[in-house]
Amino acid sequence: MNIYKIDNISKLEQGTAVTVGMFDGVHIGHQHILNLLRHESERLNLTPVVVTFDQHPRQVLGGGVGGVAINQFYRVTTNEERYSILEHFGIHHVLELHFTQEIASLSACQFFEQILLQQLHAKALVLGYDNMFGSKDHNDFDQLPSFAQSKGVSVVVDTAVQFQGIDVSSTQVRKALKQGNVELAASFLGYNYRLWGLVVKGRQMGRRLGFPTANVCLDDTTKVMPADGVYAVRVYLEESSEPRMGMANFGGQPTFGLDKPVFEVNIFDFDGDLYGTTLRVDFVSRLRDVQKFGSIPELISQLNSDRDTARHELSTKA
Repeated sequence: MNIYKIDNISKLEQGTAVTVGMFDGVHIGHQHILNLLRHESERLNLTPVVVTFDQHPRQVLGGGVGGVAINQFYRVTTNEERYSILEHFGIHHVLELHFTQEIASLSACQFFEQILLQQLHAKALVLGYDNMFGSKDHNDFDQLPSFAQSKGVSVVVDTAVQFQGIDVSSTQVRKALKQGNVELAASFLGYNYRLWGLVVKGRQMGRRLGFPTANVCLDDTTKVMPADGVYAVRVYLEESSEPRMGMANFGGQPTFGLDKPVFEVNIFDFDGDLYGTTLRVDFVSRLRDVQKFGSIPELISQLNSDRDTARHELSTKA
């Protein structure tokens, strides 16, 4: 993939079909836009380009209600993940803009003219059904299609992609994850939600219970974490393309009187040394809430049941 900055954009061939957005998650709605972008570029013999930002606008602009600051904003995908998924869907050229207050101050038509037209020499513009960019203080987004067409640029507006009557969006993905509904999130995304992290030394309580766990320190703490709970997961070791079955716990350990959240992964039928290893953990289904048990034998019994349920879930679901 070719990732361009504003200072080396001249290396990109002139004559482009462009779309603009954060593409957080690159969910099935985004994938529909990408297919449309590729179709338009092939039809008009143009180079398809995704214009995006190095950080989410909400991370820069902040905001709040009634003088109260919003909570920290969490993303569905890191930049590296986004670009990998974009490439998977046939996008080989990305313009990554450094999102600043200066960029934020441009109206939609100014952004189009200064970036898409003058820099990218756009000949076609693909917009999502809920696409919106440009300054809110100088909002002229409604004028953008006619303005672009007046400059000789064709405009195509995509329709919403729905799942179970819901318009798919990054917001809906975050909502599903925060509710622990990783299966719904996967339906929105078109793939299982995943986290990456380094295995570090923990308290080794799982090993004493007969369920050795990898204590995972997340690579990126700005990603959305699913709701506290126990999950059936697929685990990839380092760069391995072969997943292993497992179950993960995210949250406290109330049976041991510990409230601090941990992310622990038990890989079935594995007894190797994972310290210092990077794991990719794909969430397949939620098994239960985090619970406090009255005794250690009761906890072990539940863990055995969780493992059986997880094996069944992982063997029957993609």
